[in-house]
Amino acid sequence: MPSQTVFHWLDGRGWLVFSGGESDEGRATALGRMAADGGVACVSFADDPDYLLDDLADLGSPPAYLVDVFGEDDQTVHDQLAQAGMIVVEGGASALEIRGALRGPALEGMQAAYENGALILLEGTGAAAFAAWLLEDEAVEAGLEWLIGALVLVGVRNAAPDAKPVLDTQPTAIAVAVMSGSALALGPDGEIETWGQSEVTVALGAAYGT
Repeated sequence: MPSQTVFHWLDGRGWLVFSGGESDEGRATALGRMAADGGVACVSFADDPDYLLDDLADLGSPPAYLVDVFGEDDQTVHDQLAQAGMIVVEGGASALEIRGALRGPALEGMQAAYENGALILLEGTGAAAFAAWLLEDEAVEAGLEWLIGALVLVGVRNAAPDAKPVLDTQPTAIAVAVMSGSALALGPDGEIETWGQSEVTVALGAAYGT
């Protein structure tokens, strides 16, 4: 990614979107940015996954389908994700649980889709799981690191206070706080955008100076 920005993310031909939570505006904007062929694959950790499908249909989505990362065999999970034009990871469980559920064939399928141009929409704790680190009960855990060298905090207006456990020990880290109704969108040609209410703040580690 361009050297003049503090954001560095996984290379791919698609968009990578970190949303503070469920948002019709964020989902509609993501659907409008879809460039790849294929349907919308949904990986939901919410109590009612069918609500996500209904909401996407109301927004005019292409055919959407749930991917059962717990019940389907590895090859099916991989293929259902790899062929998608957009993937939604709906949070609900802890970021640590999401990280564990996606590692392996699911993550490989998501990366294949992203490299081919799929838009990846990460919502709530789903967004937190794809950072380099995540916070779980005040402990620092390794994330999936699609947003490199970063911590993502959702539902938080100011990144710095909650990010201290990472920023105090990782001087080159950044922390990104994304409020509900807002999203940080990262594009294939180095685009950096905020969507929705644009309530996205960034705190920098000591290596960046003042």
